[in-house]
Amino acid sequence: MKLKQVMAAAALLCAGAAQAGNPVSPGGDLGNLNLFPALYGGSSVQPDFAPVVAGYTFSLSVASDVFGSIGALNDFLGLPLSPVSFLAVAVDGVPLTFQPSQANSTDLVFSASNLAIGPHTLAVLGFAAPGQTAFLGSIYAQQTVSQVPEPGSLVLLLAGAGIVGVTGLRRRAA
Repeated sequence: MKLKQVMAAAALLCAGAAQAGNPVSPGGDLGNLNLFPALYGGSSVQPDFAPVVAGYTFSLSVASDVFGSIGALNDFLGLPLSPVSFLAVAVDGVPLTFQPSQANSTDLVFSASNLAIGPHTLAVLGFAAPGQTAFLGSIYAQQTVSQVPEPGSLVLLLAGAGIVGVTGLRRRAA
């Protein structure tokens, strides 16, 4: 049994690593989001202070909560990069509340709750200093959990109540 669990975990790990390959460039499609993060990013050379506007599309096959993060790269292969400050993140044009990440106060962590099945857009807005800039982010979806109990849970609840009732009747009769 343990071998099957190890093999299943290895298969999930390989599938996640394959999906998390290269980051999608601005204007690109992140595909159908699931529990494995999709990477996105961008880079440019700015002659002066300039806005950073990057958009991506993604889709959901089930109603889901979406979680993501974005951060500026400080260097690439030892070469320093100019800073990027992120101002807003939006899904389908609706600004999301975000907070600085624990790792770095300039990086952002964001989430959107209960997004419907179908296509969506992710927009990232920021401000870049002059020079070479780059940013990288990830986004994933987690299926929204319903508050309705499953039929199997309800059957177990009723069966347990029935056993307690029968036990009570037997004690009363004795």
